[in-house]
Amino acid sequence: MWDSKSYGNEQGGFLNSPSQFASPAEKQDKPARRVQNTVPVTIRQILESSEDGLKIGGMDVHMFTVVALVRRVEVTSTKVSYLLDDCTGGITGVFWLESVDGDDQQCIPPIVENTYCRVYGSVRSNQGKRHVFIFRIMSLTTLDDLTRHILEVMHCNLKIQKMGNERVKETSYSADTTNLSNSFMSTSSINQPGGFSPQQTLVYNAILKSSSDIGAHRDDVVKTFAGKLSPKEIATILDFLCNEGHIYTTIDDDHFRCTDN
Repeated sequence: MWDSKSYGNEQGGFLNSPSQFASPAEKQDKPARRVQNTVPVTIRQILESSEDGLKIGGMDVHMFTVVALVRRVEVTSTKVSYLLDDCTGGITGVFWLESVDGDDQQCIPPIVENTYCRVYGSVRSNQGKRHVFIFRIMSLTTLDDLTRHILEVMHCNLKIQKMGNERVKETSYSADTTNLSNSFMSTSSINQPGGFSPQQTLVYNAILKSSSDIGAHRDDVVKTFAGKLSPKEIATILDFLCNEGHIYTTIDDDHFRCTDN
């Protein structure tokens, strides 16, 4: 469901947006912007969207798909308006007509009242009232598509929520690691012996900053510099510092304190 394939390939969830859905007016006025994902939503979610646009779980939704019952169809010379209802709310969808091969003949979608349809579009706001700018509209071939859409909406919301929670955890973990590293490395340069390489200085400062009576554990030092120094490099630096008399072991061979402490 999350492999970004089109609905025509009978996949749901986030869908690739076909470029032919963009209106000619938008193509002439500004460069086309590729919308990466099409998100299944309900009309209620559209109606409750803010002026800044539709968001699902904090994620911006530029293009969506909705399945609804067509309550009313109004045709004019330039557009077709549909009153859409999916039991969560009602909203007007507008499909702007385009000529066929430059002729005056208009392409009117074969959608009739009191039938279910699938709409691809984006939300628009006019004087505080929401409506759907329709890129494509088509009749459902089976009511199974209605059931599938409902399941897609639920799955999509849960998936986005999970993705958001994972980002929060990653950010929190990164902040904690940064704070730990900063606490180890924020010692005064006055206490640093000269002639150290940058890597040796980092390890020496980590041990010097440790507040434990038994010193800093080897594993804590390795975790502090994960991604910056390999465990083998840290072991070599610890041996050097011990041999030079800058640090010493305490309760075992894996706990170190600085001689300047």
